[in-house]
This record gives sequence, structure tokens and C-alpha cells, in this order.
Amino acid sequence: MGQNSIGTNSYGAYGGYGGMMGFAQSDRPVEPGWGGAVLDYAQVRDFLAGSMQGARVDARTHTVTYSGREVRIAMVAVQPGHPDQTFEVAGLTNPTLVVPRGATVRIDLVNMDYGRNMEHGLIITPVPPPYPYMAMMATGPGLVQLEPLLPWRSDSRLRAASYAALSTSFVAGKPGTYWYVCPTPEHAEKGMVGRFIIR
Repeated sequence: MGQNSIGTNSYGAYGGYGGMMGFAQSDRPVEPGWGGAVLDYAQVRDFLAGSMQGARVDARTHTVTYSGREVRIAMVAVQPGHPDQTFEVAGLTNPTLVVPRGATVRIDLVNMDYGRNMEHGLIITPVPPPYPYMAMMATGPGLVQLEPLLPWRSDSRLRAASYAALSTSFVAGKPGTYWYVCPTPEHAEKGMVGRFIIR
């Protein structure tokens, strides 16, 4: 994505391609060749098990704090057992994420949701909530964007399903409070958003 007020953004290990503001694909379940990785249930379980690596989780303050020069945030869009239209990190729903200034931050996102209009993505923006139905009208492309939108899982049965995954990396530059937001229409309006702090 180039330089921005957070830092430099580039696609990470799961690859990716961009459509206009992340809406290039149709509303459909994940299939091979969608533009990112396709994980099976065992790989998603490993992903979830690794979501706390390098993180200090404080359930009392609902905060996940990272340290070091290399930060990996393992994030799930709508993890089963959590509320609908939310992100999960390290077992918390829509937690505040804190990263150190100057760190290279990699965000890995897996979509565990199922059903029509359940594609999810991620924008990091300085624009705080509340957001309208079309959140991107308020956030624009954001300062960091993970694109394209991740399709919903392939099957209603968790163990039988395939899951879409995508990654993006950026340098946490300017200190401040930002917000991670799902750009799918209505999702941020319904609460698919969390605080992202660089300090």
C-alpha cells in the first residue's frame, strides 16, 4: 500500500491481491484460488492455539499487548462461540490491541463465519466509531487495509469446512489510537470494530 501515517504496508505470508477498496469478489464461500490461503480445520485449530504467542492478555481490561520488533496478531472474524459480527484475538472479543512504535506488525486474519454476506476484511483507521451502514464511507481505505474480503467458510460443519485466510504487514509508525474495522456493509455498524493503539 505504500507509506501512510502508521507506516509501510505490504502483503504477508498468505499473499493477496487488491480489488477496488477490497470489494472485488462476489459474495460466496471460500474455494481454491480465491486470492489468499485456504485452511482446513486442523490448520485453523493450530492458528487459534498460536494466537497468544508473543501477547500479554489482560481479560480484566480487555487488552492484548505485544512487545518486540516483530509482532504477529492472529485474528479471527466471527469465531464460533463468540458474538456475531465481531473479531477475536487471543480468546477475547474485539479487544484493544497495543503494539510498540516501530514494530513490524503482521496481522493474520481467518474468517470462520458462515452464510451469505459473511465476507470479512480489515481496515485500520484513525476515524473512531460509530460507523454508518457503509463504514468505508467514513473510514475511506484506511491507513492499513487487508484485502480482498475473505469469503465465508465452505461448510456449516466446522470440521468439514475450508477457511479463508489472508495476511498483511506494516510498520507501526505514528503513535496514537486507531480502530480496526470490518469494511463489509453493516458489520462495523453492528459492532465489528476494536481499538488499536501504537505507543
